[in-house]
Amino acid sequence: MLLLPLQLLSIFLSVVSHCISVGANASIAVTYVVDLNGSGQYRTIQDAINAIPDNNDKWYRILVRRGLYREKVKIPSTKPFILLEGSGSQWTTIEWSDYASKGGRVIPNFNTATSATFTLQADNFVAKNITFKNGYNMGGGQKQPMAQAVAAVVNGDKAAFYSCGFVGIQDTLFDGYGRHFYFNCYIEGAYDFIFGLAKTVFERCHLHSTASDWGGGYLTAQGRGSDSDTGGYVFKYCIVTGTGPTYLGRAWNAYSRVVFYKSQFSAPITPAGWDAWNYKNST
Repeated sequence: MLLLPLQLLSIFLSVVSHCISVGANASIAVTYVVDLNGSGQYRTIQDAINAIPDNNDKWYRILVRRGLYREKVKIPSTKPFILLEGSGSQWTTIEWSDYASKGGRVIPNFNTATSATFTLQADNFVAKNITFKNGYNMGGGQKQPMAQAVAAVVNGDKAAFYSCGFVGIQDTLFDGYGRHFYFNCYIEGAYDFIFGLAKTVFERCHLHSTASDWGGGYLTAQGRGSDSDTGGYVFKYCIVTGTGPTYLGRAWNAYSRVVFYKSQFSAPITPAGWDAWNYKNST
């Protein structure tokens, strides 16, 4: 992982410019209202998603009123052009508590990705003013074994998140594949809490580390797999708070690429900065 020149930052910004303009320019064709108390068309977010026609080419807005929505939500690849809008990230939360392993043994049919509270597979997606949370090991009391417990998987191309929250401990945000943009978002975790292989810009986001609760941690684990891979993470004008010791990141693959540009750090960063992980002898 290297701090790369400003020219590369410009390339990243131009590539994800598609994502930045989506939310502002989208013309909404249909709005569905979700309300826990029954005053909308739907009581669950998943029911509203299921009601959207497959392979639609018009923007559907799902307006989610205040509340804690205890459900797993998945947007399949057949449902593009969705705007998921909460009533404020502090007031509207989707939460579940699945995790990928227990006592070192893998749970049948569960892995890192399937532990996610929210999964996005569709292209052309926008989320605003909503929090995605995985509550595993966050309920107080005796700690359970550390395990991958994802709050959100983002695999669709051209996805943008504005003023959203992502809360977990290990593997909070699986920023998997595609071109993504996060603006003014809050992302919390301890281990590899932003990881994946996408081409992504995080602008004016707040990263909060809870590493001291677990003996240390890592902000990122980026998975760029080759020198020709154009993926990577850019953190622009971000702030990093919380506890440590924490690394800026560790190399998920040999060509891992992460840029912190004009960002502020109050969390105790490990002096080495980066961990090569399994690639310590690589060039």
